[in-house]
Amino acid sequence: MPSAFDLYTFYLQPQDLRGHSITVTVAAATVDEVFNPRIKRNEKRLVVAFAGKKKVLPLNKSQAAALVDAAKTDDYTRWPGVSILLTPGQATNGKDTIIITPAPASAGNGEISEPPEESANS
Repeated sequence: MPSAFDLYTFYLQPQDLRGHSITVTVAAATVDEVFNPRIKRNEKRLVVAFAGKKKVLPLNKSQAAALVDAAKTDDYTRWPGVSILLTPGQATNGKDTIIITPAPASAGNGEISEPPEESANS
């Protein structure tokens, strides 16, 4: 079945976490052009996709540094398979953000507010 996710990239927002911390596993990390409304143009950003999730997270410098710490490498091609904890929070500028920390060893993949999966019978 065709999906808007086939045509567009949807970004993970703090409100998608519904006020809860979730554990996810990095599926891919790529460098993409992302529009920055503050400077009104595209800029290169690391964008992280998560196993079993449709939305991706373009990283700011703080989030990228946190993922470097969690993955124990700055080589983003080695990040797939790393489990991290995503927590809604506030940045130093007072804006809502997603805080990244290493995941607890026993944590599983968490829920993100995304459109429901279509069943095979639809």
